[in-house]
Amino acid sequence: MLLALTGALALPFAILSGGESAVSLARALGAGLAACLAVGIALSGRLAKTRAEGGGVGARAAFLETIERRIAGEAGRPYSLVLFDIDDFKILNDRHGPLGGDAILTQTQRRLRSALPEGAALARFGSDEFLAFLPHMPSDEAQREIDALLQVFGRRPMRLAGVRVGVTLNAAIAGYPDTAPSLHDAISQVTSTLITLKRQGRNRSALARASHPGVCRLGSEVEWALSEGRLRAAYQPIMDLKTGHPVAEEGLARLVLRDGRVLDADQFISAASEFRLTSRIDREVIAQIVARCRMRSRAGDDRLRFMNVSAALLRERRSLEDIASVLTSCEGLGDLLGAPNPLVVEITERELVHEPQKALEDLKPLLELGVRLAIDDFGSGYSSFLYLTSLPVAFLKIEMRLLQAARTSARARSILKGIRAIAGDLGILTIAEGIEDEALAGLAGDLGMDWGQGFYYGRAAFDDPRGPRARAV
Repeated sequence: MLLALTGALALPFAILSGGESAVSLARALGAGLAACLAVGIALSGRLAKTRAEGGGVGARAAFLETIERRIAGEAGRPYSLVLFDIDDFKILNDRHGPLGGDAILTQTQRRLRSALPEGAALARFGSDEFLAFLPHMPSDEAQREIDALLQVFGRRPMRLAGVRVGVTLNAAIAGYPDTAPSLHDAISQVTSTLITLKRQGRNRSALARASHPGVCRLGSEVEWALSEGRLRAAYQPIMDLKTGHPVAEEGLARLVLRDGRVLDADQFISAASEFRLTSRIDREVIAQIVARCRMRSRAGDDRLRFMNVSAALLRERRSLEDIASVLTSCEGLGDLLGAPNPLVVEITERELVHEPQKALEDLKPLLELGVRLAIDDFGSGYSSFLYLTSLPVAFLKIEMRLLQAARTSARARSILKGIRAIAGDLGILTIAEGIEDEALAGLAGDLGMDWGQGFYYGRAAFDDPRGPRARAV
């Protein structure tokens, strides 16, 4: 597996992980996780923490080697992996001190060993994480077992120096062959799934999605795609609901895998965020949108071009200034700066609602060139009308679930009419997102929405370099 590591990755991996134990771990987990470690994620600091706290990289590698030998002797029989995490362990450790934290870890490991099915293997896998191997058990059966285990575990407080302490767990589950084609993929999947699960609450389990490569492998794939030109913009039309004519398009990030499959942003953006690659994705997609805008504008196509800007890119003032410099120097676009600029920056509400003035300052290099501002996912739960009084918002893109709710909900229809009325008074155009059929298009029009976007009008498509036709993705 280490042969998949380039020379550029091998040195930082050795520095980060340390010695032969790290090499053994890399062999056990595969190149995707080695790359994950090399770019600094290190599975939430698992390597450094477990080395300091006695978990041991070597011990973990030995555990994985044992699992691999058991799998090799089972001739393709199913198995499941479960990665447990103690909820709010840092808080518990701070509250009860290092000795109390150690006692929680020891009791957790002992309870899990006694509660897991016969034949299961368990090892500490991180600061407060434990990895279980369940042989001969498909992942759906494993989830039922683990759900029952979690409920019993959560109902039995631990005793620390005579004090009863409630402890609960989260558990991410993956299995061969249900969700993962190999042990390496299963480990990456439970790691990725646990990251998401920990944000959602306490005392619960989650099953990895089938064929999902996991955050580490997927993050590595995003990085390779950026270096190999496989991170591409696909363009979805935006239509005038009154005339039915295309008036704009949005450039959307797509990841083209080496086998030709295409992933949309929802499938890889979390991994990209873990790898701190979102601003690089933004810059790459914006560069492609600007190039397309320049070419199409010269040909007389005056449609607006919407481009997304993430919170990560907003924090990089220098990058936004560089983008503004490119726009200023672009032949074709430079001529348009005296007229309405065809470029529109999209920002989600969650990036504006807390510090709208800071966002305005960050966007200043682009706004000064006449680039317009669109608020994406308006009505998604972060809505605040206050920033509409201070920001030069030109477009509100209405959250698709709100429009879909309007099919059956009179309240949703009233809310949308109110948003449209306020936007109209402020000179802001409204764009209904997620229009999937003719009925929803008609409803959006009846509610007074100005423009519409969704599968009904067309899926996002690449410009096919082999000819004039576009390939939908």
